[in-house]
Formats: sequence, structure tokens, C-alpha cells
Amino acid sequence: MRIAHLTDLHLRQALPGTAHIPRRKSRLVPDLLRRAVERLRPLAPDAVVLSGDLLDYPLDRMEDPDTLPIGCQDMELIADILAEIDAPLIVLPGNHDPEDVTAEVFATPLDTEIAGHRLLAFLDHEGPGNVPQRKGEALERFHRTLADGASLPQVHVQHYLIWPEPEAPDYPYVYAEAEALREAIVGSGVVRLVLCGHYHPGFSPRRLGDTWFATPPSFAEAPHAVWVYDLDDGEFQWQALEMEPGTPE
Repeated sequence: MRIAHLTDLHLRQALPGTAHIPRRKSRLVPDLLRRAVERLRPLAPDAVVLSGDLLDYPLDRMEDPDTLPIGCQDMELIADILAEIDAPLIVLPGNHDPEDVTAEVFATPLDTEIAGHRLLAFLDHEGPGNVPQRKGEALERFHRTLADGASLPQVHVQHYLIWPEPEAPDYPYVYAEAEALREAIVGSGVVRLVLCGHYHPGFSPRRLGDTWFATPPSFAEAPHAVWVYDLDDGEFQWQALEMEPGTPE
């Protein structure tokens, strides 16, 4: 199975302005994404994963009825660009995306089978102090699928970090339940790959037990990378496609 993974695009086109952090090149992302699609098409991925923060949506306007249609235009732009890849899309909102708009444009299945694997998407939220949490139905589904003895090998997708944890983080990127989630995932023996976003520097893929964890750097920031993973009978390989090669700022 081949998966192409992008995260934290922070795109703005119809939305006015740009990201308040200068290294997030929000208004260049549409062209960078088109370049990524051209690089990915010959690789014929079985699935394309976007793990949140598709838009650099103004957080103070999340409920503004006049801004939502503008954000929808940008979300539809992403969908139109990705339509050039003949592969299923697994798309989750991040903390910068209106959930209703993301669901309306992409309608991602939370549990689907692709190329002999079971892809599970988890829609979680930040709690007090911006700490990510997995609870309620999402947590119940997490444990239920891990306990499914008939399950195909699983790939889990979420916006927030499960592992590893940044040293001296300047923001709470990691789930409050991260240790318990990680132990359950690795202990199940059924999860082959865990895909996260949210932490813009990213973490190169690393393994615990039979599970690989991968967090690409933000696509909005140099070198504007897409990661491609190959899973084959327990074997794992990956490559980074950089739209603008160089050292991130």
C-alpha cells in the first residue's frame, strides 16, 4: 500500500491576508499543492491523507457567517487540485479548520478499507489550555477497533500528536491521553502506521513494536514536503518529496 501524506497546509486564497507567522507561506500553497500533485501522480498512491489545518482560517471568525462561505471556497480549491490524483482522500480538519466546511467538501469516511489495510480517521478536539483530547465516541471507537480480532492491518490518522513528544514544547501539541493511546496502539499488534500533523517541524518516521509513527513538517513551510509511505507485508519505506528543497527556517 502506498500513502501520500500532507499536513498543515494553512492555505489562503479567497480568505484575505496571510498567516501571521511569516514562514507559513499561505498564499503560495495553491501553486505548491499543484506542484505536489504533479509529483505524486506518477507514483500512483493508493490513498492521499491530509491530517488537518488545511486552511489558515482566522480563529476569531470561526462562527462568522460571512467568513464561512469564503473559507468554503478555499476548501473547494484544495479538493479541485487533489482531484487530479486518482486515489481516495482521507481528510481531517485541524484546529484551524471549520469542521462543517471540511465535512461538506470532503465527506471523509472514518473507517474504510484500501489496498488490504483498514484506514481509521479520528476527529478529536482541543480541550482546556489547548490540550488535545480523545474522548467520547472517538475513544470508544479507538478501543473497539483495536480489539477487533478480524481487522485488517490498521493505519490511524489524526491531527494531533500521539508520539513522540517535542522536548520543551512551546504549545501543547500532544494528546492528554498520549501515553495510554500509544500503549494501546503498540500493544494491539494490529496498527502498522500512525499519521499525525499539528507539530510543524515534524518528526521523521520512527518505530515502536510493530507500529510506525510519522508526522511530516507543515506543507506551508519550506521545504514544502509531501511524505510517501510504502507498506508491504509489515515492511515500511518512506520518502520525502520537497517542492522547494532546502533547509527549513
